[in-house]
Amino acid sequence: METDSLLSRPIIAPGNPDFRDKFNRASFAFPHALGHHPLLTMDRLIKVAEGILSGPNPQRFAALYSKPADTGAKFSSLAGSAPLTETIRQLATGGSWLKLTRTQDVDPDHKALMETVLAEVEELTGVPLKQEITWASLTIFLASPNIVTPYHIDHESNFLFQIEGEKDLCLFDPTDRELLPEKQIERFYLGNVEAANYNAALQDRGTMYRLKPGLAVHHPPLAPHWLKNGDNISISASIGFCMRDIDRRAKIHQANLILRQLGLSPKAPGVSPQRDRIKVSAMNALSVANPQNQDELLFSGIRKVVAPLRMAKKLLARG
Repeated sequence: METDSLLSRPIIAPGNPDFRDKFNRASFAFPHALGHHPLLTMDRLIKVAEGILSGPNPQRFAALYSKPADTGAKFSSLAGSAPLTETIRQLATGGSWLKLTRTQDVDPDHKALMETVLAEVEELTGVPLKQEITWASLTIFLASPNIVTPYHIDHESNFLFQIEGEKDLCLFDPTDRELLPEKQIERFYLGNVEAANYNAALQDRGTMYRLKPGLAVHHPPLAPHWLKNGDNISISASIGFCMRDIDRRAKIHQANLILRQLGLSPKAPGVSPQRDRIKVSAMNALSVANPQNQDELLFSGIRKVVAPLRMAKKLLARG
């Protein structure tokens, strides 16, 4: 396999204590060996995009036209562009933001790359990731000069590797409930990807990173963040993964949303381990037993509950 020669040395240097001290709790930066890497060049990524578009899941290629800068914008405010690989070739002038999801499904070398990184992270953190990961993806982000990726949160644990160009990344503390209230997290786990609202007054609580080729940053789960591209084309590789404890916490938030809609005041995750267990068991019983994708993993249970609740509210309002 081509990767055997291209990844002949470690991607992440060993011995970094941040992996054990901060993994999934706080953000941190570290050097990596994927800057300007042959597996992640523009020509290689065009072939990957073509593979995605010709495959069974062409929606894994997302292309948006964006205005130069608005940190507090929502993704829905960005105009969709035609899902054509030519968009990639016009990045320098096109004002585009592109996302290639699960590239490991169409490129065996990308799969080997993802597995190599996860093995190194497992060694560095001391966490048995192979046992704990429920879903993983290698996602490539490409952006035109000065493009902003709006403020948002993600469920997964994530490592973002800068490959080409430079950009600013601002990450916030995922445990700051003034900045990220429980109700926003609950709406996110209902399926609203825009649930997190940017508060400019709290901007100084963020940690700024200047990403350059050869530098990566760890995003803890639910860490709010925004990005702004430099005056250049940017290529980044994101390795994101769900873990059993993260999925479990998501189901507690979902159960809390249901309880809140019933007029109750549920306790946040971690406050009552016994209640947490009951909530997780209830949501697991509603969820798909063998999820085939991240959407089924996270949302199959809550969707079964929310539709009847909404109908009941409508009927009560009419009565």
